[in-house]
Amino acid sequence: MTKRILFAAVSQLALLAGGGANAADIQLKAAPRIAPVYSWTGCYVGAHVGFGWGRHDVSASNFSFGPGSTAITTTNGLDSGNGIFGGQLGCNYQFSGNWVAGLQGDIAGTNIGGDVADPFDRILPGFGPGTIGVRTDWIASITGRLGITAWDNRALFYVKGGAAFENNRWDFTRSSYCVTYGGCRATNPEEVRVGWTIGTGFEWMLSPSLPNWSAFAEYNYYNFGRDGSSYPVALTFIDPRNALASARQDTHTVKVGVNYKLFTP
Repeated sequence: MTKRILFAAVSQLALLAGGGANAADIQLKAAPRIAPVYSWTGCYVGAHVGFGWGRHDVSASNFSFGPGSTAITTTNGLDSGNGIFGGQLGCNYQFSGNWVAGLQGDIAGTNIGGDVADPFDRILPGFGPGTIGVRTDWIASITGRLGITAWDNRALFYVKGGAAFENNRWDFTRSSYCVTYGGCRATNPEEVRVGWTIGTGFEWMLSPSLPNWSAFAEYNYYNFGRDGSSYPVALTFIDPRNALASARQDTHTVKVGVNYKLFTP
């Protein structure tokens, strides 16, 4: 009798142990596979294309016909736009879950510009019509970025801001100053302006099978202030203080591009 009771107890324990093992196997087999989480931490290099537009004011100051030593000053503005193309280099650091901070430098070649009526013609009507040409042939920035990720960490929404730089090329050969008074001191000067920029953008990982590649779309606003370079123009008897000057200038750009992550720290 005792042997039968002992045998029954052992049989029940064996069944329970076997059932537990089978349940454990089922749980292990049913466990979902967790995909690796993408990280934005790392440095990258990339390229972009887009479009830029803006306004560039040009002023003329004439002391020859002003009252006493006061200059007569007038301004004309040029609205223009053209394509841009360039590259960028930067690094990101992801922290506190979904936040990403970074630093980026970029430069783009462009041909934003055109011709504007010589403001001197408004001081002395009848001397013109003259024109002044000005073009921006490159624009660059060094910016900090701050963003937040979305969609399983594969997308990044960000804002950016920092220092901006650009190079302007001038053409005074058709200016009324130059034509009327027998030439200018400098007919094709260059000007590098420094300002600030702010922008916003959206970047996303292209594919889980291409984790190092991402694409982005971005808008930027550049402000280069109201006072640029001044160019004295007198070559003959007129007042040597007479000048053409680069005044207010701001630029907008929209661009799309790709980045390739070089390495992850």
